[in-house]
Amino acid sequence: MLETIATYDAVAPDYADRWFSLRLTAEMARFSQRLGAGVRVLDVGCGPGRDTAWLAEQGFRAVGVDLSFGMLEQALARGVATPLIQADMAHLPFRKGSFKGLWVCASLLHIPKQQAGDVLRELARVVHPGHIYVAVKRGDGSEWVADERGRRFFAYYHPAEIQLLMERSGFEVLSCWENADSAGRSHPWISVLAWTRMQTPKAGTCAILLNEAGEVLLTRRADNGQWCLPGGHLDFGETVEQCVVREVYEETGLLVQTERLVGVYSRPIPPGQGVPVPRHYVILSFLCRAAGGELRLSDETSEARYFAPDALPDGLWTWHRDRIVDALAGQVAPFIR
Repeated sequence: MLETIATYDAVAPDYADRWFSLRLTAEMARFSQRLGAGVRVLDVGCGPGRDTAWLAEQGFRAVGVDLSFGMLEQALARGVATPLIQADMAHLPFRKGSFKGLWVCASLLHIPKQQAGDVLRELARVVHPGHIYVAVKRGDGSEWVADERGRRFFAYYHPAEIQLLMERSGFEVLSCWENADSAGRSHPWISVLAWTRMQTPKAGTCAILLNEAGEVLLTRRADNGQWCLPGGHLDFGETVEQCVVREVYEETGLLVQTERLVGVYSRPIPPGQGVPVPRHYVILSFLCRAAGGELRLSDETSEARYFAPDALPDGLWTWHRDRIVDALAGQVAPFIR
């Protein structure tokens, strides 16, 4: 993070010259329509203050925060008259519920994915209750982008990935959309509008994939070390079978085909059982078979291994263990639990 900030300090004048006049008109309109008149709004990673100034022009009590002092100097040089604070978005110097809106445009993408959940929970702390707009770049994995003045870190996301991350961090996603990059760069933008209220259960899938020896494939999460079945949340517009195929490929590199529905599992999960805030998931579990690909890791996984059903690892979520038992029970009709 410090290397990224040092690079932004070095490029701040050129960056401000290039981007200060840009207006994200459609995104700003969708965000502002969710807010009450004159409420406090925090521009997180405000850079040279372009969007902070726009928020103030709309009548909001805007505050800009950025860790790059060079960027804040550019905001002052361009006449941004709102409060500007040098601070880390992971440790904001504000009380709980200080703001009704958070504008997080092109800043969360500089945080490694293993730390992004903690950052989002910190953002949820200062905005609860309220709304948040987040913009990240679409893509796979992460990379350092370098030029003669330094390097910057970028983490890339898929729509379902950023939505799930936000939901696990205390937000309910209201809408998610994509736009091409206005400068023609290769990564399109994902925009997410959310708020700090969870209303309905979330749907997802998981895969029970057996090898020829009858062992079941498990992955170990990179963020908390838990063993689990590969799977995840549905993207808008996809079927449950498409979801499980996509999730297995993203997490393990394997191509699979579904053989049968093992069960439908619906249960609330209280805080402390693998999630930081209360959750309610409806998960469809499929027995799958491998159809290609090669086993590999992803940003979400630190290990991927096959285990004998009678030698499953410690740290496997209890409800995932139950789904494995159901898959091996030989029952034709799906379990409803």
